Amino acid sequence: METKTIEKVKINFNEPHVTYRLKTGEAVVGTTTALGMLNKPALPIWGFNTGKEPMYSSLPEALTANKVKAYKLKKSDAMVLAFNLGQARKYSNLYGQRDKAANIGTIAHEILKAREQGLEVDNSNIAEDDWKLALKCLESHDKWFSGMDIETILFEKELVSEIHRYGGTIDKYAYVTGEETLIDYKSGKDIYIEYFYQLTAYVNLLIENGYPVKRAIIVNMPKTKGDNFKVDSKSVESLFEAGYFDVFRGAKDVYYATKKIKKYGEVF
Repeated sequence: METKTIEKVKINFNEPHVTYRLKTGEAVVGTTTALGMLNKPALPIWGFNTGKEPMYSSLPEALTANKVKAYKLKKSDAMVLAFNLGQARKYSNLYGQRDKAANIGTIAHEILKAREQGLEVDNSNIAEDDWKLALKCLESHDKWFSGMDIETILFEKELVSEIHRYGGTIDKYAYVTGEETLIDYKSGKDIYIEYFYQLTAYVNLLIENGYPVKRAIIVNMPKTKGDNFKVDSKSVESLFEAGYFDVFRGAKDVYYATKKIKKYGEVF
């Protein structure tokens, strides 16, 4: 019996930025960029808790760790150097953790994408620990959706709102047990309110482009050990009644207003 070979694809971690355009060709803001105008309380707290961790307990430790010979430096210069090295390592650690966390979510999402296309992910360019964590995410995902009848209609579909002048990429739009459903994948420690602003903006994109939606689901997959797999399912009516889309439109308007102010300032 002939064994079918499944094509494998590598994940491109440097994919180009998507530019969303109206039918006229005019570029419009992306959903994520617009929401970037809002403060995200969870990020500074996480950053503080990560960044405050001590890097070196002593001057000799700092110098040794960075292969600097103390006898070649004056004491004052050595102290300054040790401080700067500590700061550099601290911030390197902070952003290194953030990037790694983002990668786990990217990997898990790309595995799901490959599944939809009948492909597999080639993990030769992925660190073993990251790959294992991503697979753990998928285990929880598959367990939650097990037994459900799911028929995918759209996956990673770019859509644009001509009315509200913004764009976004839908993770997954499908019939879930016969109900038109938007599924949005996240990777973080928890499900935050900011996710619902984005979720509702995506729901609006679908509806405006002729895709009815009855339910929207956020699937938050763990990005590090100790995080919990979480799912939150909302009716579309409750999302709009709660005012999430109003918040998104406000952020979008601030984006365009700020852009206008910058342009206006250039004439002086």
